[in-house]
Formats: sequence, structure tokens, C-alpha cells
Amino acid sequence: MTDLEPTACTLGIDAYQVTTLCAHFDAGRLDHRVDMAFFFRRLPPQRNFVVVCGLPQIVAHARAMALSEDDLAFLDHHPVLGPALAARPALRRRLLEIRAFEGDIDGMAEGSLAFAGPAHRTDGTRFEIAGRPVHLVEPILQVHTDMVRAKLIETPWLSRLNHLSMVASKAARVVLAAQGKPVVEFGQRRTHPAAAVDASYAAFVGGCAATSNLLAARRYGIPATGTMDHFFVQSAERDGVPPARTEREAFEAYFRAFPDHAILLVDTYDTDRGIENAVAATGGRLSGIRLDSDVAPERVRAARARLDALGAREAKIFVSDRLDETRVEPLARAGADAFGVGERIVCAPDAPAGIGAVAKIVRNGHGRDTMKLAPGKISLPGRVQVYRFDDHDLVSTWEEPPPAGGAALLVPLWRGRTPTAIACEPPEAARARARGGIERLPEHLRGVSTGHARPFPLVVSDRLAERIEAEVRAILDGDAAPPP
Repeated sequence: MTDLEPTACTLGIDAYQVTTLCAHFDAGRLDHRVDMAFFFRRLPPQRNFVVVCGLPQIVAHARAMALSEDDLAFLDHHPVLGPALAARPALRRRLLEIRAFEGDIDGMAEGSLAFAGPAHRTDGTRFEIAGRPVHLVEPILQVHTDMVRAKLIETPWLSRLNHLSMVASKAARVVLAAQGKPVVEFGQRRTHPAAAVDASYAAFVGGCAATSNLLAARRYGIPATGTMDHFFVQSAERDGVPPARTEREAFEAYFRAFPDHAILLVDTYDTDRGIENAVAATGGRLSGIRLDSDVAPERVRAARARLDALGAREAKIFVSDRLDETRVEPLARAGADAFGVGERIVCAPDAPAGIGAVAKIVRNGHGRDTMKLAPGKISLPGRVQVYRFDDHDLVSTWEEPPPAGGAALLVPLWRGRTPTAIACEPPEAARARARGGIERLPEHLRGVSTGHARPFPLVVSDRLAERIEAEVRAILDGDAAPPP
């Protein structure tokens, strides 16, 4: 068995999911049906929105959910979990009976934009409880399932939402900074090879035009492209022959192989001479050059001037070199035509922990809505719906009638044992949804350096506000239950 097989993926959970499941078994809660919400509490630094991403990977996990005898044998040998499962053979059998996810999932479609931030009442005032402002969250997913499956999905689904939404959101910022010029994702050598494939997909959803990762192209059907490397240029070196000559020979060989796609890497030795060799080797018919070392706006402008002076006015300038949105924006203004961005998208060093997604129970198996009230970590009680308007989002209870003019964001993604059509859309559909959502944002939220100065307004419905206040009173006063 390899770590890529479905059963091994299902075992990718935190140990406390099994310890608490044992305690749930003892309390007779194994057959309880519960509601969970997956959400993030705050926008990552310098983010005005999050691009929701990871649904195809969650669907794949849901379809393949299963634990094998080998998985249970591993748990049997654990010093704590082994004795606990041995004392509960009925629970062990239930784990072995799992075959795919079963339940309901409602959530934001792939590529949707999500927000979190200060809550406002419908009259425009800040929503506060006991003088403290309430921070409003928007569920990305709401899940209704049995207790056993609930414990098996929290960890792996959060890892997918956190990683892929982080990459898609970062890619969207870089694409915005590129001002309509194409961005190619180059990040697979900077992260784990398994994570790199999903990161390429997420970058495409976020707006990247293509990836360098051929496995991602095969798996997800997204465009793959590439230029050339310094390795190729240096491989042409020979004793007694000046590197300037072997560089030109390398360019000639590459142009013969790809006469219509020759983007030549010109900074292996000397950039000015490299540009001259690239133009001479192709008779000025090169598709473009690539700059990958010490890239700066003045170097882009100098390269453009040199290409034009040599008669290669149609040649494009493709730049790479540890780029992110803060560097791409001035390079685009300086005349760069396309960008290769790797580690700063797939690793997103300004948001290394993903988007901070968490999962909480919102209705337990006794049918009681429940919320977490810990400082800074509030959750919403019960199932909710999010309605998008042009200038704000409204978060309401699930039961409320839809408001006029608002578009419901939480849609059916899975019913019973089957995903819905919208959960199985091709990457192009998610990419288009993300692009459309970003284009409809107010202009100040599309900037890459505005931070959270004027966040997208979030409004809580009157009925949900009443429910939250009742739950808080019940928790603080020790009441048996708040009014419905």
C-alpha cells in the first residue's frame, strides 16, 4: 500500500479524532446526525478577499473514504488507541464499514469569493454583544452527516481548503498586479510534489494562465507551458570556445527545434550580449526573451530598448526571479509582457498557514444549535445562508426567506452519496467565477497594497442577531437552552 491510496488518505486525520470518537461511542452518540461549518475567522494579512478553492479535492476524498484492515491494524498497535478500540469492537466494526461520504454538503461553489470581518446590523450600526464588537464569518461549507464521518472529514477537508484557497487567493493578487498580462505558475520545485499538483490547479483557478507542471496539466486539463533553462545554455559549453559563441549556438539549436515558441533565456552570462545572441541566432524571429536574474524595472526597460534597437520589436519579455504581486506591478508598468511566479504563489510566505480555516459543530445530535464563544474565536449557531449584494454580504439564518436582490452563495454540493453538478465543474468554470467575482468588487478591494483599510461590508440579519444574542445569554447565564 502506498500513501496515495484512498484508505491511507482517509487515515490522514488527527489522533484526537479517534480518541474523541471513542468517547462519543461511550456516550451513545455514534448515530447522531450533526451539522458542521467550515470557515475562516479573519482575512489573511494584506488580503481583501479569499478565493474559495479545494472542492474537487474534497469531492475526491469524499468518494474514496474507507478504512482498511491494514489501517485498523495500525491503530490496534497504537499504545493509546489500540486498547481503546479493542475495548469497543462495535466502534471498530463501524470504522471498517465506512464506504464513501454520506450526508449533505452545502457550500460556496469553487472560485467564489469569501470574506470575514466586523459585523453590522441591518440598520448600519456595528453589531456588538456586551459592548464587544462581533466578528462575522461566512461558512465555506456546511455539512450534515453522522458522527463517525464527521470525525473523519474535519482534518483532511480543512487541509485542502487551507492550502488551495491560500494558493488561489495569492495567485489572484499576482494576476491583478500583472494588469492583464499573463502569469504562469512555476512553483512545483518549491513545495512537496503532491502539493505542487493541487497548487497548480489552485493557481489556475486564481487566474494564472498556465503552469509548468505537466502532471497538473494531465490531471486537471489546465494549460502547461515552459521556456528554457540555464542548464541548456551551459550544456553547450566546450573547451577552447568562448561562452558567448556556445550561447548563440544553444539559441540556434533551440530555435530550430521550436521556431514558433522560442523564448530564450538570455542572462546566463551577460544579459546585453545574451539579447544580441538571441536576436542573431533567430534572425530576429524569436518569440521572446526571459529574464531570471536580478530582475528590476530598469532592466526590463533596458531589455526592451535593446530588442527594439536590434529590430526584434515583436519579441516579448518574460520575467521570473522570486516574484510576487509587489514586484510584478512595477515590472508590468515597465513593459514586461508575461511573468513566471513560483514559490511566492505556491508557498505564499505572507500567509504560510493558509487562510486559517477551521471547522466547528453548529448543531449537535440532540438538535440543539451551538456556538463557540471563546474570545476572538466565535462561531455562528446553527446553519446559515450568505447572500451577496453588489455592496455587501448578508448572513442570515438558514430558515429565513431570501431577501430581494441577493444571490445565495451556499448551494447544494453533495446529497446522500453523490456530488451535485456544480461540485464537478471543470477548472475553467471556477476560474471564470473567481474572475467575475473580483471584477465586481469595488475598485479599492482589487488593489494589491490596500490591506484591510475598507473591508467588504458584512451584515447580520435581524433574526440571526437575535439567535446569537439568545445563545450568548444562555451560555453566560447557564440557561438550559435559548428560545428557538
